[in-house]
Amino acid sequence: MSTAGRRWFGFGLGLWLSCAAAPVWAQDAHSQAAEALFRQAKALMGQGQYPEACEKFSASQALEPGLGTLLYLGDCYEHAGRFASALSTFTDARQFAHGRGDAEREHLASVRAAALEPRVPRLELRVGSEELPEGLQITLNGSPVERRDLNHAIARDAGSYELLFSAPGYQTFTSRIELRNGESRTAIVEVPPLVALAKTAAGHEPREPSSGRGSTQRVVAWVVGATGLVLGVGAGVFSVLAAGRNADSKANCDRDRPNRCGPGGVSARQDAKDLASAATLAGIAGGIGVAGGVVLYVSAPSASESGVPNAALVSLSVPLL
Repeated sequence: MSTAGRRWFGFGLGLWLSCAAAPVWAQDAHSQAAEALFRQAKALMGQGQYPEACEKFSASQALEPGLGTLLYLGDCYEHAGRFASALSTFTDARQFAHGRGDAEREHLASVRAAALEPRVPRLELRVGSEELPEGLQITLNGSPVERRDLNHAIARDAGSYELLFSAPGYQTFTSRIELRNGESRTAIVEVPPLVALAKTAAGHEPREPSSGRGSTQRVVAWVVGATGLVLGVGAGVFSVLAAGRNADSKANCDRDRPNRCGPGGVSARQDAKDLASAATLAGIAGGIGVAGGVVLYVSAPSASESGVPNAALVSLSVPLL
């Protein structure tokens, strides 16, 4: 073989060996990562940090499934108070051990699972005789519940749960329940009959209420109108006071020559003029207020549009001057 041939042969052989070794190297990397996670999880368990330890055991098991890791994970879940997860994990470990012919650890997993059985809380979503609406969706803390799980007691970890029942064309129904470890009785939640959304004559869903816009406008109309009335009353009062001061001025003026007045008469006549001007302005503003209130009230949306009953009344108290 020539020198060039030997060179190419050596290159090809090296390339083949590197490709053949790649899966082994990747497997070793997974094993090392799984082992590191396992050691970290054991250390966290020793410190009583069970939620963090369970996450590490679970990640290690995902990288490299092992019977020992599975048993540790079940024990971790039990210490963390997640009895349903522990029961499921020990059940998986029992099947794992049975498949490997490991009778000792199969027995261990069976004993641990049996001890958990009466302590695990269970939740049953029960369907009555009513027909379920088409498109019904049920979620448990955001996770969908399958139809096959209805009318069955399912083991759940202890904690608070929010149930959402929804379907197109129906109002969404929300229910909450608290599950506790050690409860021997299954918690049962009846799937509620959903209330259909109201339809218009044309078969469309009704529009959302206008958030009381008509009611608010009517209140404003009453306030504006009442303010106008108050100003009108004030105009009358100012007119009376102006007439009174004008009469006072005449007592301090020459009867034959009314424009010749003493200091008191001049002051009284000026007060009368000021009060007369105030009466005029108050009268104009009052008229505008009353007219504006009437326009606002008449132009407000009807009670059927605003969602406010026709019988709704607004009571205003107008102080007397």
